[in-house]
Amino acid sequence: MSEISSGQVLGNVRLDKFLGEGAMGVVYQGHHLTLGLNVAVKVLKIDSANGVAHRYTDRFRREAQLAARLNHPGIVRVLDFGDKDGVPYMVMELVDGFSFEEYLRRRDESVNETTVQRVLLAVANALVTAHDEGIIHRDLKPANLLLNRKGVLKIADLGLAKEDGGAALTREKVMVGSPAFMSPESLTPGVTVDYRCDLYSLGVIGYQLAFGQLPYSGTMVQVANGHLGGKANFGLPTSCGKPTIAIIKKLMQPQREQRYQHAREIVADIRRIITGAHSRGKTGSSSSATGGNGSGSSASDFRNIVGFLESRLGGTSSEVDGKTVVHTTTRERVLVWLMLIGMFGVAIVGFVLFGGDGKPAAKSTATTPTETPVPPTPAVPPVIVAPDAGTAPAPAAVEPTAEKPAP
Repeated sequence: MSEISSGQVLGNVRLDKFLGEGAMGVVYQGHHLTLGLNVAVKVLKIDSANGVAHRYTDRFRREAQLAARLNHPGIVRVLDFGDKDGVPYMVMELVDGFSFEEYLRRRDESVNETTVQRVLLAVANALVTAHDEGIIHRDLKPANLLLNRKGVLKIADLGLAKEDGGAALTREKVMVGSPAFMSPESLTPGVTVDYRCDLYSLGVIGYQLAFGQLPYSGTMVQVANGHLGGKANFGLPTSCGKPTIAIIKKLMQPQREQRYQHAREIVADIRRIITGAHSRGKTGSSSSATGGNGSGSSASDFRNIVGFLESRLGGTSSEVDGKTVVHTTTRERVLVWLMLIGMFGVAIVGFVLFGGDGKPAAKSTATTPTETPVPPTPAVPPVIVAPDAGTAPAPAAVEPTAEKPAP
């Protein structure tokens, strides 16, 4: 098995640069040589030593097959799948932007109600398509909600997805997902999950947006017990009204029979709330908020968030005259300057200690430096001064430190 790295060509795609790494794969930005598109390429990490290569390869292939079946503007598209010397890879739509996790990390407070409603609406709309195709995501979380620079929200990473009623590729009695966002049934060994686990995860995302924190914190055991007990605090300060909080609370019911039974029901309730707010003149254009194009949100819905992240993180790159210009963030520039100052300081200390020739500098003495010979001073003929009568004879030569003879 050969090592995959930037610069290689996988099928019709050239790998340009490393983007990130997850539990199952490494993601690169690449360029599709036939389509002329910049794409994202996920390369599977195979740990043959642990005997899991075959199972992970099957899961990876199934992720590509499931995602390729989904055609929705709110879901990252899969364009191709292949194998390079035994290493599977997947070619996907490149989302040039940010994740909601990055957004939440840079906020110390809850978001406004309009944003909460639009996130719930956009994700629920995408889940309608996925669930209608019999696909369960099983790992919904802010890190898997991506925003491109046009402000369109997309669900990514179907690595843990399964077909409703289909055979699971994960081992039995093993929890699958991210504990902070997992449904109670996902945390219960031996229980078969269905699409309602995605709805619970969406409720946790809504809770984090509405209240500025996760419903349960602490150790994994404490978080799991929190989900199983269903005692989240809904009395925290929030900008959301009661109808929006009621939707989140219903999504997070520990008994899945008491939750929404389909994502389509969530879409209907949120649109009803937004339409009612518009009729009272509380928000802007209703067509933008309710998603007249069927995607659940207009392209401009999240542009304010993209603008916020661009101001905090900066753009990553742009095309100028056919060349890629990489932009750095303020933090990156500060780090570079600190490194340069540190290197300059080390250079100065080295020069002082070693004299610039790699050897310790010679210690200076009070006498004339020995490394530079001083030419001898030419002899000065003595100045003969005729003494006055009654005075002592003048010295034979005038020395710089001699006192002036008394008259």
